[in-house]
Formats: sequence, structure tokens, C-alpha cells
Amino acid sequence: MHPKKIITIGVLAVTVFFVYYSVNASPLIDDGEYTYISNIKWYNNYDEGLNAAQEQNKPMLVYFWAIWCQYCRGYHEEVYPDPEVKPILEEEFVLVAIDLDTNREDAQKFNAQYPPKLVFLDPGGGKITDLPGYVPKETFLPIIQQISTLFTTDVEIPEHLPRTETGGEEEE
Repeated sequence: MHPKKIITIGVLAVTVFFVYYSVNASPLIDDGEYTYISNIKWYNNYDEGLNAAQEQNKPMLVYFWAIWCQYCRGYHEEVYPDPEVKPILEEEFVLVAIDLDTNREDAQKFNAQYPPKLVFLDPGGGKITDLPGYVPKETFLPIIQQISTLFTTDVEIPEHLPRTETGGEEEE
């Protein structure tokens, strides 16, 4: 084989490998309004997330991250997609992902200097707690379970309770 052909094939192979790796290594897709991390939809900015949290009466998880953050990769690959974690995040929380490299305004609201930083807020935007840095699923799961339990609005009243015509319990 001629050296030119070998070089051309080598360059083509490296290019194909680079494109393949770039597509598969990307932890997210951003469509302008939402970011998709671990196949979960996250709002891109705080104000939109806060409006959704108020409308849905759900707590918020605001996640500060960066593409270069190695610890964020642990959340993207191990914690968020976990079969126990993912349904709770999707059903019980309004999720907001703030890229520290592109949304400095929202990062400054929470004094997020470095990723990852997670801030849990009530539906009105009041701070519940925060997690600076990475925590494994075994630590993360009980936290989100406890916070989601605090904001469950469905209260089941047993049907066997006697009622008066005004809706209260009968006095004996």
C-alpha cells in the first residue's frame, strides 16, 4: 500500500473515532429551553423552574454543573439514571440544571462557585438544604425521598370516619 493511502485511512479512522467518542461521551443535550441530563428533562434557568415549581407545588432541585466537571459525571452516569433515583426526580421534583460556564447570573444567585452543587428549594424558592460536591446514590436517595415526602399533598382520609352534614366528624 502507498504511504498516502495509509495516512488517509489513518486520518479517516481518527476522525470517525473522534466523532463517535464525542457523541457518546456527551452527557446531555440542550434544546435552548431544557437540558437533558441522564435522559431527564431539566429547566435551563432558575426563573422558569421556579414558575413550574409554584404551579405544580413541587420542590425544586437546582443542579449547578459544568461540562468539564469530573464529579458531575458521577451524577450523570451513576446517580441520576439509577432506577430508584430517576423516577423520584422526574415525578416529585422540578429540576433545574445551571451550566456554570453559560449561566453566570443564576449561579451568582446561589453563590455557586464550583460544580457540582445541588440546592433543594421549596415551591416558593425557599432553601431546604444544599449538597456541595458529589455524593453517591446511597446518600442521595434518602435525601430526595425525605424532601419529596415533605411535599406530598395527597392526604387520604379513611372512609369509615363518621361525618356530619358540615363535613366534620360527629360528636358523641
